[in-house]
Amino acid sequence: MENENKAVRIGIVGCGRVAKNHVEAIQKTPNAVLTAAAGGRKASAFCEKYGLELLDTEDICTSPKIDALLVLTPWEKHYEYAKAALEAGKHVLVEKPVSFEPEEIKGMEQAADENKVVCMPGHSYLYLTELSRIRREVQNGGIGSPAYLYLSETYYMAPELFQKYDGPEVDVLCHQLYLSLAFLGVPKAVSAFRSAFDRSVVETGGPQIIVNLKYDGGCLAQILLSWAAEDHTSDPWTFKVKVLGTQGSMHFSRRDYVRNVGQSYDQVFYQEMFDAQMDHFVNRCILGGEQPLSTIRDAGWVCRLHNLILQAADTEQVVQVL
Repeated sequence: MENENKAVRIGIVGCGRVAKNHVEAIQKTPNAVLTAAAGGRKASAFCEKYGLELLDTEDICTSPKIDALLVLTPWEKHYEYAKAALEAGKHVLVEKPVSFEPEEIKGMEQAADENKVVCMPGHSYLYLTELSRIRREVQNGGIGSPAYLYLSETYYMAPELFQKYDGPEVDVLCHQLYLSLAFLGVPKAVSAFRSAFDRSVVETGGPQIIVNLKYDGGCLAQILLSWAAEDHTSDPWTFKVKVLGTQGSMHFSRRDYVRNVGQSYDQVFYQEMFDAQMDHFVNRCILGGEQPLSTIRDAGWVCRLHNLILQAADTEQVVQVL
């Protein structure tokens, strides 16, 4: 990197909702400075708001004014922008889902290796201290042998937001897959069921999917994703992780720490994961030479598992992984 011993100059391509979380994270990260942005009809207003240089999408990937690029576009454009930036010697953070095409992820991995730069998936939850602790304790035998893992993300997706997304299988499932991969490794078999409601009952149809994973050694895992209903009980499943082991257990909820905001609340952990991820990307990977907690090779496994789960849901049959 030509900009050694100076702040890592970061560009953003894709100026949608998640971009503001990355901007806030960059502002908190030592040795990082946001310099430019590109992409979409919101880019001009975005650059004006944050005092950035507006570049074309074709230029930002190769611009000598940046050292690293955050690819925050819809997944269909991830490969195009990430590969161009990697080949230009830029470090890249690619938002989730990295891709649903295995060959695209392989291409990103090869481009990063050939140009000796970082290509880091936006697998952000792993950078939270609480979830890093679960990973460490499970892998080090802190709760004995893992017996059961449960992961959920459930809420009612309002119609005005629903139309902006592709559904929980596309926009959410990758989170649970990279977490399960980090905690337990690759499963040996998967099964899955999906459902939806009559639109007279739930306006959007309220899509849901439940996934079962089977591992060598006896451990089982379940993933529940639902956009059909809110959970305001004392133990909400808004975003939940629970792992049981033969000698202990661990639990995480995104709503363990909330901050009152008027008549509603802010889930503090949500922004914290972007902050921790950005610090790791800049200071531990780019400047420190360390690996991401979830590598681009892990993203390849997430892609493969996702495709097998969709096959299992389509056929309502168990699908073998290994």
